[in-house]
Amino acid sequence: MFDFNNADKILTNLTNGGAFLVSGKSPNVMTISWGMTGVMWGKKIILVPVRDSRYTKTKLDASNEFTVSVPFNKLGKELAFCGAHSGKNCNKFQEADLLTAKAKEVNTYIINGCDYYYECEVVAKFKMTEEMALKFDKLYRTGDLHTLYLGTVVAEYTK
Repeated sequence: MFDFNNADKILTNLTNGGAFLVSGKSPNVMTISWGMTGVMWGKKIILVPVRDSRYTKTKLDASNEFTVSVPFNKLGKELAFCGAHSGKNCNKFQEADLLTAKAKEVNTYIINGCDYYYECEVVAKFKMTEEMALKFDKLYRTGDLHTLYLGTVVAEYTK
C-alpha cells in the first residue's frame, strides 16, 4: 500500500499557494502550482509540469532529480518572487532570502522552513504536444508548452 502523508494539505497548498521545486547540483528554484501525486509502475510518483522556457528545465534535464518543498500557508512572498523571476538573471535563493539544506537522497537541495519535503528521481518525462495544448488554449497562447516530469519519490519527510 502506498500512502502519501498529508496529501490533502499538500495538494491544497500546491494549488492555492504553491511549492518550491529545486533541481541541479548548482541548483535553481522555481514555484510550482500544478502537479499530481499517485502510483504508477508500482512506485509512488509526483508529476511536476515545467514550461520549456524555464531555467529549471535545463537543471532537471541535466540531473534527472528534483525536490518539492511545501510550505503550508507561509512563504507567500518568497513563492511569488521565485515564480516571477528567472534563475538565468538572478540568484533567487539569495534575493528571496531562502535558506537551503542538502537533500537526503538526491543530489540537490530543499528549502528550509517548509513543512513537507519530497525528493524525487525522474523516471519518465513527456513533452506536451500542440494538439494537447489546443485543449487548454488560454494557457498556451504563447506556445510555451510544459514537459511533464514523473518523479519516483525516494524520500518523503517533515523537517
